[in-house]
Amino acid sequence: MKFSPLLIVGILVVGSILLAVAPTEAQTFYITASPSAQHVRQGQFAYLAVRIYSVGGFEQPVTLSTSALGAGLTASFTPATVTPPKGGYAYSSLSILVSSGYALTPVNFYVQGTSGGMTQQTPMLTFTVVASTDPDYALYVGTTQITAGSYGNAFISATVQNAYQLGTQSITFAIPDPPPGLSGTFSPNPLNLNYIAGSSNSSTLTLYVASSAQSGTYYFAITAWNGTRTRCIVGSVNVLVPDFGISSDPTSRSIKQGESTDYTITAESVAGFSGTVSLTKSWVTTTPSGITAEFDMTSIVLAAYGSGQAVLSITTTSSATTGTHKLRVTGTSGTKMHSVDVQLTVSSGANFTVAVTPSSQTVNRGSSQTFTVTLTSTGGFNKPVYLSLSGHQTGVTYDFNPNPVTPSAGVSATSTLTVYASSTASLETRTLTITASAPDPGITHTATVSLTLAGKTDTAISCSLSVATIRQGQNVTVSGSITPNPGANNDVILEYSADAGSTWGTITTVKTDSGGSFSYVWSPSQGNYKVRSRWDGSAAYNGATSSQQSLTVQPPGCIIATATYGSELSPEVQFLRGFRDGTVMSTLAGSEFMKAFNAWYYSFSPYVADFISNQPLLKEVMKILLYPLIGILQISASTYSALSFSPELAIVAAGIVASGLIGVIYFAPLSLITQLCMKRHRRFRLKTSHLKTLAAIWIASIALICLAEATATQPVMMVATAMLVLSTLTLTALTTTRRVIQKLT
Repeated sequence: MKFSPLLIVGILVVGSILLAVAPTEAQTFYITASPSAQHVRQGQFAYLAVRIYSVGGFEQPVTLSTSALGAGLTASFTPATVTPPKGGYAYSSLSILVSSGYALTPVNFYVQGTSGGMTQQTPMLTFTVVASTDPDYALYVGTTQITAGSYGNAFISATVQNAYQLGTQSITFAIPDPPPGLSGTFSPNPLNLNYIAGSSNSSTLTLYVASSAQSGTYYFAITAWNGTRTRCIVGSVNVLVPDFGISSDPTSRSIKQGESTDYTITAESVAGFSGTVSLTKSWVTTTPSGITAEFDMTSIVLAAYGSGQAVLSITTTSSATTGTHKLRVTGTSGTKMHSVDVQLTVSSGANFTVAVTPSSQTVNRGSSQTFTVTLTSTGGFNKPVYLSLSGHQTGVTYDFNPNPVTPSAGVSATSTLTVYASSTASLETRTLTITASAPDPGITHTATVSLTLAGKTDTAISCSLSVATIRQGQNVTVSGSITPNPGANNDVILEYSADAGSTWGTITTVKTDSGGSFSYVWSPSQGNYKVRSRWDGSAAYNGATSSQQSLTVQPPGCIIATATYGSELSPEVQFLRGFRDGTVMSTLAGSEFMKAFNAWYYSFSPYVADFISNQPLLKEVMKILLYPLIGILQISASTYSALSFSPELAIVAAGIVASGLIGVIYFAPLSLITQLCMKRHRRFRLKTSHLKTLAAIWIASIALICLAEATATQPVMMVATAMLVLSTLTLTALTTTRRVIQKLT
């Protein structure tokens, strides 16, 4: 059969038209998730691996979500937004928490991705909720990192959480929908698992990543089937693709016409890449005139995991094109190609110079030194110049004041550079570079100075106590000195620890005298202490901390009783101290009352005791006066013993007994004499309403004690017990007085 030329031409024309109007593939994405079904115990997570595939060159962020799950289910994506590469994949992991009380039913849902106006979703997915008490096991899988074209291992373990019936569980692992380029095998598979809760076993997952795989983190589902139920865990692998990267240091330079500069181009192996990287250059902006760019080498040979450098040198003529230019450096090795852009700003006209004085300085640790930076305007320059410092020692900081500096046209302006050396700054001499940059019009100049960092003199500090044991209310002198002598007015911090040196508190801060010595009189409360001194040093001296000294502060003694009976070892004094320390102080109510009592008692007792100790006759009188008190306290001790099954109740009862008897025996006679004298002169008459008021106060104090016991509130207990003792003393004394007066009249 023959075709005419006209027919052939017609066919060609129609074919060309059809080809021209054929639609191109639209940019979009697809989304999948696996597994499609699984079982989840109440209170546990359902896990799914999500994969997004780019179609038609799509390369936009995709935000992931699920369809409405309802109450009791909480979904979380890691990450929640992904961007697939053109023609490639992006991955995410989805976990759904099932509440502990969720109904035992299947849950149907889907995963969707949204990007701009596009939304894509997976087919319907499901998981079945089973009871939290059902026999079950938990899965765990480790992560790994694999270079494309290589193998790698991850370990997956199963642990029985709720025991099965007698027998061994056989668990079969699978990867239902592996990412493209990823495959894996399990060994052993199936995995045998003992039925007992807490039993565990593991399998090795051997993964192979194809050499064509893309780089990134792959999430993939691992299912476990025991014959009745499917459990799932999401594994991940970080895939490395051999490649190289290219960078420039710096990425931007500023010079004037006629000046030169350079950039260091670095090529670096990624994931074991090795080969030769060829370098080329091209102007991104309009090709300028008078500017030449040349490499010192046009290729870099990279060893696996190594790097190499080439220098890109820029030279300009006096008539070079001013402005900002961009040059692209491209590295090529086979089919791999990467580039970096460098920026060059060429300026003309106004300029400035930089000078720094002095040219060198020495600074001690913990102190500072200054340099003066002078900027001189040339050619009418009057723009802000920003100052920075580099090359300084570790532990050295700095500031410029002012910064930036703006010299007026034709004149100079200065800034003070202050360098600060920390107590740990490295002891060495460095050349510091001061960089002065004027972004407008893009001029940078540098100057250098020398900085030597010198060390400080080490010191030692001592600490001693005037005595090692005192009683509460007595003083101890804390003293010491610093050697070598740093001079006067240095701060010394005196510290104490009540827990054998674990934590430290501050006693006070004192100043050294001209000889480097110090002292302080301290009145600590009862307890065992460690005491030390320290100072933080100065510009020329390092600080130091002293050794620890031990101090014991014993409870305060029975001062008046000791003076009366002549010795702390007398039976009467021993009884009084034993009742106070062994009985009263062992309870909340008693210890809080003693705080108030001691504040009152020790405000005068030392002076009374001193007076009694020098008067033999007065000692005998005091023995007579104290005899009833000792008897009262013995009765109180018996009261406490009778109620000792409840120490707090017992001490309150003992306190009421003691206060009442003291009121009757010691205060009632004084009250009676006072009432008789006042009655004779008709100035005051004791009424029942007075006693009722006291009774109300007494009842209120009992209520406050109960409140303080219930809430363990120490301040309330101290006030309440003081109120109880005082109201009991007063009430018993006045009641006794009134009864006696009634008998007499």
